[in-house]
Amino acid sequence: MFSAMNDRSSLEVLLTTNQSERHTYLAHFDSLDTKAGIALGSAGVLIALEGGSQSVLSVFSILSAAVAAVAAVGAFWPREFPSIDPTRLGHYAASELAFTQLTLLDTLEVMLIQTRSVLRQKSLRLKVALISLTASAVLTAADLIRSQAGQ
Repeated sequence: MFSAMNDRSSLEVLLTTNQSERHTYLAHFDSLDTKAGIALGSAGVLIALEGGSQSVLSVFSILSAAVAAVAAVGAFWPREFPSIDPTRLGHYAASELAFTQLTLLDTLEVMLIQTRSVLRQKSLRLKVALISLTASAVLTAADLIRSQAGQ
């Protein structure tokens, strides 16, 4: 294994590592979108469940679910994802391999930094959505218990 590593340049190793990290970010991006979609749907269900009640708990549950829905949409909202435009790579065809690899590595590092920023924003919005959704679920449960005890 060590001899195989010696056959590869450090730039190749760095590029492979960088690309692997980018794929990890893409999977995380998709995962956050899926969770945001579930949170949005759940918020809608909770709002529908509370729609007929007029209690204070119901009002706070609906407001909390609405906050969850807005935060989930904010997490789910399409954003520009940093990518390489292949049409701009042609002028590197005649360049030295090491120069091209180094330029690509630098570009990928900038893209990873930008992607990390987008992921942090999405994660924060999703956290707000999940906290609000949890509060709405607790309030809905409390309202249902209250209404059952009152009958």
